[in-house]
Amino acid sequence: MLKRKVTLQDIADTLKLSRTTISLAIRNHPRISQATKDKIWALAKRMGYEPDRVARSLATGRSSLIGVVVPDSTNAYYAEVIRGIEAAAHAKGYSVVLANGSYSLDLEAAKIREMMQLRVAGIIAAPAFRSERPKLEGPWQDLRQRNFPFVLLNRQLNPPLFHQVSADNVSGTRMAVEALASLGHRRVAYLYGKRATVPARQRLAAFRRFGRKHHFDSDPLLIEPCDIGARGGYEACTRLWSRLRRKPTAIMTLSDAEAFGVLRYLREHSVAVPKDVSVMGFDGFELAEFSLVSLSTVITPMREIGAQSVEILNQLLKNSFAPQSIILPVRLMLRESVGPVRSQS
Repeated sequence: MLKRKVTLQDIADTLKLSRTTISLAIRNHPRISQATKDKIWALAKRMGYEPDRVARSLATGRSSLIGVVVPDSTNAYYAEVIRGIEAAAHAKGYSVVLANGSYSLDLEAAKIREMMQLRVAGIIAAPAFRSERPKLEGPWQDLRQRNFPFVLLNRQLNPPLFHQVSADNVSGTRMAVEALASLGHRRVAYLYGKRATVPARQRLAAFRRFGRKHHFDSDPLLIEPCDIGARGGYEACTRLWSRLRRKPTAIMTLSDAEAFGVLRYLREHSVAVPKDVSVMGFDGFELAEFSLVSLSTVITPMREIGAQSVEILNQLLKNSFAPQSIILPVRLMLRESVGPVRSQS
């Protein structure tokens, strides 16, 4: 049987004080003496009292809930970001309400509306914007007009229309390209995200830009669209290998997940990594270190991205300020999957 929840009235009855006095003391109001507060807090703890957050938000007009909308919470990238958000939110006394947007702006907009109806204190979201200069409509425009506490996650708009936190996609891609070029690779394939969200577009544009600088082969058949995930990487590599008579000496992918699929395809077809083909991922999933051939990758600070988003949101709840863009540094991690080019055949 569930134990009845202890109320403020229960504490008041025990101490022979008014419910108002108990409520003020619990909220650390200066009208109540410290001695009385100590007595009330001690009894509340012994009785197992837990504040009613919904009632408090109705009374104060401020919620202790933070809304979070991500494309897919099962994606390893967003799973790590969410862990960073939850840890930082808990440390600041907030709870997290999570929703999946499934890479749909319409569905994400509906989730944003629902969260605002729940009177969350603020929202952190990674919408499926396809451009660094999106046309804001519906709830996105409402958020700006109402100056609602809102932080963009893993999205870099230019100029920033909202507060935003992201990893440095351009520098990360540059480091990966330079590493392959330094090992003699010039015929490099790239698997990019079909959904073409802002970070996917940034990484593809950076690959093309730095690839030209290092004289990568400009064969358009080396650029292959890819569904998100290991299966997407496997299928994209299948198409690439069946189409290209002259194979690449290296393959770069949108993220580590697709690289795992590439490694699987190459192993099944007796293509040695990195002897025959090098493979480079992006994001730095934990599994990358423990794959059969450990994966070279660009490590992004996923948990820190989540924590920084909460920090900005917490500041916004105190004072509003002009949109701030935080771009966190990344680092290259070379492992077994990348080696010097053997031949240009």
